[in-house]
Amino acid sequence: MRYFLLGLLIVLMACGQEAPSTEQVVVQKKQQLPEAKPMAMMMRAIYEQSKDMRSKIVEGESLDSAFYRFMTFHELEPTDSTVLIEVFYEHNEDFKAAFERLLQSSDKESYNAMLTQCVSCHEDFCPGPIKRINKLRIDAS
Repeated sequence: MRYFLLGLLIVLMACGQEAPSTEQVVVQKKQQLPEAKPMAMMMRAIYEQSKDMRSKIVEGESLDSAFYRFMTFHELEPTDSTVLIEVFYEHNEDFKAAFERLLQSSDKESYNAMLTQCVSCHEDFCPGPIKRINKLRIDAS
């Protein structure tokens, strides 16, 4: 009987506690996430720049090389330092060349070719953003 009453008391106490709100859960999860490394932060900036470039190309506008600069993400600290191998830097050179071609032409094909270089590297390193990158593509129609 004593154990029954103790168990009942525990259940009643537990029922009296409120479940955390959605906002509290989101804040707790954000607090648990590690801070993004500089390379990851710049990759996010490149993504945002690519979205802006896409809008300009779709609207038929030229890309101004004074406004769009190649971001030297490859010089920054990555989340995983083991990616800093020769093939990573080769991908960087391919991306830089595609980026420069895009600034010269401002067309859909060059834009999609730049995104192909992004995906190519992300297939070897950090595949997580590939779906997001592919959503930036401009249909050939």
